[in-house]
Amino acid sequence: MLTLLPTPIGNLADITLRSLQVLADSDVIMCEDVRVGKKLISLLEKNSLIKDNFPKIFDSKQFIPFHSHNEKEFLDSIHRGFFEKNIVFISDAGMPCVSDPGMSLVAYAMSENIPYDVLPGVSASVSAYCFSGIVSDGFLFAGFLPHKQKDRKERIANLMQGISILQQDVVIVVYESPHRILDSLGDIVCLYPNIHLFAIKEMTKLHQKFFYGKAVDVLEEIKKVNTNGEWVLVMNVEKKIEPSLTLAQISQMDIPPKVKAKILAKLENKDIKSIYERICKEGQNR
Repeated sequence: MLTLLPTPIGNLADITLRSLQVLADSDVIMCEDVRVGKKLISLLEKNSLIKDNFPKIFDSKQFIPFHSHNEKEFLDSIHRGFFEKNIVFISDAGMPCVSDPGMSLVAYAMSENIPYDVLPGVSASVSAYCFSGIVSDGFLFAGFLPHKQKDRKERIANLMQGISILQQDVVIVVYESPHRILDSLGDIVCLYPNIHLFAIKEMTKLHQKFFYGKAVDVLEEIKKVNTNGEWVLVMNVEKKIEPSLTLAQISQMDIPPKVKAKILAKLENKDIKSIYERICKEGQNR
């Protein structure tokens, strides 16, 4: 049995009773980073309530690394019998598979008909969206922004344009590291200085802090503080609703057939000749 188990993103008290029980019953703990996984178990052991009520968590268990650099090799070499044990997978913090390893493990379990479960738990993207107070119909989560400025600006612009095209009232949520937060905010301001932006760091921890307002103002505020800790950004999109026509409306327009064929061919991703012949045939049948 495989269980994907979310871990706290900062505050150890956020771990659930169900997660503690699954850890207690586990034989093997697969970790994004074994050192981080062992540290989590060590911290749990210092809590007397957890130690007294879930003592089996601290029995001798096997720790196995599973991350982006070894996942293919691991899955190619593993045998089905491995999952006859109680296997738990944890990422360094938060929900596995969300900007963290784990999805290939789930895909493997599905392909091999191995029983698996995913426990509910905290995700920084969902928490930051709720924190933001930006009224919308939902959010688009885009993970971490690229490291290089050119790629980062392109990603930001594509995300904004994509939401505008959708013409839906959703916001964009991204993660960023303390080392790149100012650079990323600078790129956002360069492209969209006046969008409403919410930024939060060290969520659930003692030094949790958030900022909100126009992107250009948020950047200036964050320049004044210690940027240590993981960041989540929530960006509102100022959508420009442009007039649009349906294919049916274009077909009914009183314009030359060749011009109409070129427009429809572009929109339908078909060749102009077949569209033109269709238009002429429709004209004859009227």
